[in-house]
Amino acid sequence: MRVPSFEPGYRHLQAIGLVIAGMVIGAALFLSLYNERLNLVIEQNRRLLTEKSRLEGDVADLRKTKNQQTTINLLNVYIDPSEHTEIDKVTESELQRRVHAQLKPIVVGRKISEFAAMPDVYEQILKEKPLLGVLDKDYLVQSVKWIVLTQSELKVWVTVKEWKRIPMSMAGG
Repeated sequence: MRVPSFEPGYRHLQAIGLVIAGMVIGAALFLSLYNERLNLVIEQNRRLLTEKSRLEGDVADLRKTKNQQTTINLLNVYIDPSEHTEIDKVTESELQRRVHAQLKPIVVGRKISEFAAMPDVYEQILKEKPLLGVLDKDYLVQSVKWIVLTQSELKVWVTVKEWKRIPMSMAGG
């Protein structure tokens, strides 16, 4: 009994294997590009949502104090990473939102003369302040670089660094 040759089928099998491997590699490349673009869109969306909520708050504050030129009406926070800390845009916008939320109730609506009399108090509120759980990392406000008051707008630049908490099991025992 004679066994048929596998040569013709073997060539077709190689061709089919190459086509399938090409499809897998092409799909992997497509998905990696798609994932990168999706991450950019998500980052931009979070940044825009943060900016939108900040601007809505600013508009509400300005409506309340539109006739009062002697009070602080706007608060802008700028984040500057320390030397050994790298911060992406999403983390930066979340840090800005948190620092803004901490300062806004204290600063917005205050008289400019009160602020000018004791700006160090506002600096001490932020200095060495931990910001916990910002996108699975902890940060610490290392210092307040500048506090600038222009007309009725307060601008605050803070330096933040990544902060490593000591685990409770090591600290307590």
